[in-house]
Amino acid sequence: MPWIGVAEEVSEEEAREAIRGAGLFPKKVIGTIEIKTGRGWVKFRVYEVEGSVEGVAELLAPQVNAPVFESGRHLILGEASARLWDEGAKIVFPDGVSEVVPIFTFDGFLDVRMPTDNVKGLKATIVVGGRTYELPLKLSDLVEIYSMGRKALEKVEKAASVYGLEKVISRDALEELKKRRERVVKVEVDYETGFVLILEGDRIRTAPLKNFFLDLIHEGKVERAKEILEGAPEQVRRELLEALKEDYEASKAMALKERQRAIEEAARKLGLAEELGLEGDGPRSSA
Repeated sequence: MPWIGVAEEVSEEEAREAIRGAGLFPKKVIGTIEIKTGRGWVKFRVYEVEGSVEGVAELLAPQVNAPVFESGRHLILGEASARLWDEGAKIVFPDGVSEVVPIFTFDGFLDVRMPTDNVKGLKATIVVGGRTYELPLKLSDLVEIYSMGRKALEKVEKAASVYGLEKVISRDALEELKKRRERVVKVEVDYETGFVLILEGDRIRTAPLKNFFLDLIHEGKVERAKEILEGAPEQVRRELLEALKEDYEASKAMALKERQRAIEEAARKLGLAEELGLEGDGPRSSA
């Protein structure tokens, strides 16, 4: 939807009346923003409107005797085909002087819409899985995005690397992560995609479920490994056990004794030694 911004000193009633008089329908007030102009920072009340806004600022500014801006598709600065462009606002002053100021940068590669340094009060957004999220993301947003699959989370990781972690992940979420820097904050297992989302310290990472399961076994975290097995669909459970057996055989072949013993110990605790055909499954009776 296009926007019309009217200087904040103009009453809302007068602004709405002027907008309607220009043949537009003001749907709602987006909020108040400040834009850096050649005459300093100007505060505007922003209206989302229906109709074509091209040329409207020039009409309204002398009428309300205050700065007015318009922003819409006609103010895309750059080639949309390049997938990286600025979105501008045309500001018109009552004396007829006008200027176009870039207020958003749109990144078509990552579907990120980031406010420029010329504006205060606008929220950045990212589109993931067809849904628009405000940046910075909350922890609950990250968990939801993870449920969409690996590619969705990779988009967030790339955005964080390009625009900076604090612009992409909320300060509250980062502070919570930093408090628990030395341990995992949250682990989400997605059996359908076969991946695990791990929020650890101030980092977000994903890991294949099989690798994560084997790491738990090697680190002696048998109870956590047991929870994953018990929650797994039968097909996934068989795949995890097959991966464990293959890892055991590889450990034997490479003479990795500590790794081999860790698997044997976990197999006994999980009651899987016989099912997996592992050695070291307890004392054997003599004939």
